[in-house]
Amino acid sequence: MKTHLLILVLLLNLSVMAQETDTLRRLSVNDCIDLALQNNIGLKNNQLEIEKARITKKEAQTAYLPTVSAQALAFDALNPLLSFGIEDIDNALVRQTLYNLYAQYGAILGLEKEYSFAKNGVALNAMAIEPVFAGGRIYHGNQLAKLGIEAAEYQAKIKEDEIQLQTESLYWQIVSLQEKITTLDQLDQLLDTLEKDLNGAIEAGLAMPTDQYKVTLKKNESLLNRKKVNDGITLLKMVLAQTIGVDWQTMILTDTLGPEAVPTSFYHDASAAVAQRNESHLLDLSLQAEKLKKKMTLGEALPSLMVGGSVNYHTILDNSKPNAMVFAVLQVPITDWHKTSYKLKKSDLDAEMAENNRQDLTKMMEMQTNQAWFNLEQSWLRISLAQTALNDAKANLKITNDYYEAGLVSLSDLLEAQTMLKNSSDELSDSRVEYQINLVKYKQLTKF
Repeated sequence: MKTHLLILVLLLNLSVMAQETDTLRRLSVNDCIDLALQNNIGLKNNQLEIEKARITKKEAQTAYLPTVSAQALAFDALNPLLSFGIEDIDNALVRQTLYNLYAQYGAILGLEKEYSFAKNGVALNAMAIEPVFAGGRIYHGNQLAKLGIEAAEYQAKIKEDEIQLQTESLYWQIVSLQEKITTLDQLDQLLDTLEKDLNGAIEAGLAMPTDQYKVTLKKNESLLNRKKVNDGITLLKMVLAQTIGVDWQTMILTDTLGPEAVPTSFYHDASAAVAQRNESHLLDLSLQAEKLKKKMTLGEALPSLMVGGSVNYHTILDNSKPNAMVFAVLQVPITDWHKTSYKLKKSDLDAEMAENNRQDLTKMMEMQTNQAWFNLEQSWLRISLAQTALNDAKANLKITNDYYEAGLVSLSDLLEAQTMLKNSSDELSDSRVEYQINLVKYKQLTKF
């Protein structure tokens, strides 16, 4: 019976563990980047901006199509809009003659003394106008809309780089803090062993109670450090979880720090790297846009030609019947030349400013790329120095521990050696995180 009960308990525990495992999410740094790109609100808005730019281009393309309009008019006036009779003739002789003729023949011929028109009626009209030439404004407007799509796409790529850098930075910072927990675990094991040995030595009269107090203080310091590190992990996980859109309590980060590749394998010439950057492409698009705007301004002063046709029908007059016509309109701006010349000068200045900004920002990006390379090299050197210091700290702790057991050094020296080991391990972890982050930055600045 006890055996069956034990088996049942084990099965229940395994079931609970399996459910907990199903709820946990094991995430690599690439998994987090993918999730961040999928869930980031800013990037979603960038995609909407791209769609808006595409719609704007489609809107600009409609300028190539004919403009078709239709009108309908119906009216019923209180008095006729047009009336004319014998009384409206100013010449008295003619007016009297017409009166005499009307008196003799009007009734026989069925004529009226006064006629009126347009008291009510319906007028229908449909017109189509096709632009043949508009000074190049339609073509250049479409080119400008096309640049808008490219600019929105480059801005989205820049946003993706920002999200990737933010995500990787958070990820590796968490991994670094988790490694510091491991270091604290090792330090606590050493302190526990030391405390046990010290208790025996105190009972044997070979050590002073003050030594036990020193160990207690060191354990309290380790406990506080553990609390700070755990709180830091929790806060960073919350931020990362918000970035990637998952529950921070279910995250398990699977990637670890090191070993790092030699930075020389990632080196690229700064000027060549800048030419490939999304920011450089945006600057080029800005200059192209200013040139297109100038051409559109010039188009305002050029002749424009439109052709079209219309059909109409009305019942305003008695002899109403459908009608149709074709027409061409040539518009030549004459007085606008003077105004346009000033606009063109302003466009030249805008283009010159865009070129100046492009050159200035290009130089700044080259300096930024070089600075990123220097930071990467410094991080690599820091790792090398930290690894050497850690090896020395391990050797020093072993020697100090041997000397302490032999009674050649004090407890304070041993505790100091343990602190040096912890600090060296933390330094190596911090330097590796710094290298990973600097490597991501440098890769983003040298897109090959």
